Amino acid sequence: MANLRYGEHTEMPDEIMLNNQTVLFVEHETDIARTFARARDDLTVHVESSASECLVRLERRAVDCIVSNYDLPESDGLSLLESVRDDYPNLPFVMLTGAGGEHVASEAISAGVSDYLPETTVDGMDDLWTSIENVIETHLGGRGESRIKALTTTFPDVAFLLDDKGYYCELLVGPNTENLAASSPTNLVGRQLHDVFPEDEADRFLTHIHRTLDTGRIETMEYPLEVERGERWFEARTTPLGAKINGREAVVWVARDITDRRKREHKLTRQHEELETLNQIHRVIQEVIHELVHAATRDDIEQLICERLVDSGLYELAWTDESEVSREGVTPRTRAGGIDGYLDTLIDFGTAIDDDPADMAMRTDELQVIRDVRDTDKLPPAVCQEALDCGVESGISIPISYGNTVYGTLSLVSTQSGVLGKRAQAALETLGDTIGFAINAAKNKKILLSDSAVELEFQVNDPREVFLIISRELDCRCYLHGLVPASDGKLLHYVRIDGTSPKRVKEMVSDAKQIEECRLIESDDAGFVLETVMAESTVKKLIEAGAAVQSATVDSGEVTLVAEVPHDTDVRQVVDTFQSAYPDSQLVGKRTVRRGTQTAREFRQSLTERLTDRQETALRTAYFAGYYDWPRGSTAEEVAGSLDITSPTLHYHLRKAQNELLSAFIDG
Repeated sequence: MANLRYGEHTEMPDEIMLNNQTVLFVEHETDIARTFARARDDLTVHVESSASECLVRLERRAVDCIVSNYDLPESDGLSLLESVRDDYPNLPFVMLTGAGGEHVASEAISAGVSDYLPETTVDGMDDLWTSIENVIETHLGGRGESRIKALTTTFPDVAFLLDDKGYYCELLVGPNTENLAASSPTNLVGRQLHDVFPEDEADRFLTHIHRTLDTGRIETMEYPLEVERGERWFEARTTPLGAKINGREAVVWVARDITDRRKREHKLTRQHEELETLNQIHRVIQEVIHELVHAATRDDIEQLICERLVDSGLYELAWTDESEVSREGVTPRTRAGGIDGYLDTLIDFGTAIDDDPADMAMRTDELQVIRDVRDTDKLPPAVCQEALDCGVESGISIPISYGNTVYGTLSLVSTQSGVLGKRAQAALETLGDTIGFAINAAKNKKILLSDSAVELEFQVNDPREVFLIISRELDCRCYLHGLVPASDGKLLHYVRIDGTSPKRVKEMVSDAKQIEECRLIESDDAGFVLETVMAESTVKKLIEAGAAVQSATVDSGEVTLVAEVPHDTDVRQVVDTFQSAYPDSQLVGKRTVRRGTQTAREFRQSLTERLTDRQETALRTAYFAGYYDWPRGSTAEEVAGSLDITSPTLHYHLRKAQNELLSAFIDG
């Protein structure tokens, strides 16, 4: 009888080579392994004295069965069982319990123990040997009724026994999992992987089986499979069977349906990618807004936008389109990037495209989104096919507008999907509004700085113009006294009305839909001034079209508007834009006007000439005495005392002087 070294306390060898089955004993302060090794000469026996040493050995070498005491140093047999089951779910495990171990046995069964025995029953070793023999043969799918089969009555997964040649030896399916198998059990058992799957897929599965047998550990892989319920994703967990089937090594292959988990992961990945895209879009928009300050013209603004969006890598092609008033098909104003001549092809289609996304965006002032070229009705089939041939996946047309004026569109095309989510669309919509604002600001700046301009005179006869109705019915004269921008794109119109009473006008104004608010500012013997908040008017429309309104007069039932645009402006577009909103209007005058330049000295001299000596003296004294500082350096009484005048007289001179200066600044 061969001897066995046990722990650190004997000089016996730590393993005895007997036959082809290996049993690992984990015991502390007992001598069961030594006794068992002497009683059985047909097994290889290993001994470890703690749970941690057991797990280390399992990592280094496979065993056929573990026999463990419940009482172990720094742990117990239940904890060891749970650790083993995490990585070796099919490894036979026999638990030896001490006195009063019924509770331990119950927990061990719940944790997946193969068998359990009270320590008092193993003196003769026959019971222990019978238990080990049974769990090796039956638990691993040997002779008799397989314990795995019993488990599959509640098993949520599909399990297979496959040998090292890829032959199905057994298919283990529970009552609710048969529709997750690629074929019925009768069609699989006895067949090879290459009989069931395409060659590449079968080779991949067979390689995984060989890797499992080589490592002797659990191996995992994920794969899609077409089953009765359609395409599903599975996670395979494979482990060596530990016993031969028909003379060949085999593995247990457990396939868990992870389709729902994959969908969740895919959704999270998509959300993460969308967030990254959104952050990138916001970064580009911030850079663009910063650079718009230096763009002098509309062409500069639009070219800058197109180039920055293409440089970002999100879109391969960007262009701005002309406004719908003068548009005939795709007519790019500026462009950047390119996808195999795709934009030139769109231009060649001309009006055959009909209501293309850019045209729809301008007419509706709403985003037009194509998230998938394969599934859209926004483009004719021929254009869709051209897009697919060029690798185009998605696109968007963004209206460029300010107020109620649509200047055109910005169109973006991408060979990627997922760059046009809801939040990305909202950011791009904001970009369209920002571009419209910048274009309008550039036009106004150009008008102010230009030394020449084109003056346009319109006559309007439109029943929607409320002051036209007032002039006709009350036989009075109305003219624009001043304009101030208000919130939400509205304008404060200061209108002077002569020849009628405020009461009659306010009664008519209260019923007008265009006027949201009205307030009497001042009145005199000749007339009065109204402050009105107007959502829409002829004056507002001309401003949005890019013109600076010089005057607006309503007299004898007719509206006359005079406006200026920079000399290099496309006058036809301004006129078309205005007349598209007011079809009854007529352009009755067009002339070039020149503005004289004025030096700073001449400007100051012109202001001085508007003031009387007393007004200038009062203004200068108050300024240098710190009256306009905060906190004030001098009070009104102190300034008046310096001039030897009363406070009311000082205030009178100051108000007159300030009014003259403000008139020169605002009216001039």
